[in-house]
Amino acid sequence: MNNNKKIALLIFLVVTSVLTMNLIAVVIYLLAKAYLYLFQDVPLGNFLSGFLRAIRGASIGGLIAGIGCWFLYLKK
Repeated sequence: MNNNKKIALLIFLVVTSVLTMNLIAVVIYLLAKAYLYLFQDVPLGNFLSGFLRAIRGASIGGLIAGIGCWFLYLKK
């Protein structure tokens, strides 16, 4: 496998991992907010700060997962 394919694979794995983790984080965050609002009577205020922390954490987790998958693929 040449270097161009390795770099393209790394970019693909990192981008897809980050996007997938962000999608999962958004869905879970919105479901948790809806549950707290509907069943626990917690107001929705200050929505953005928690959302940005969830997205940042999911992006870092996706980056680590993508690089880890790339290393495991290259090992075999």
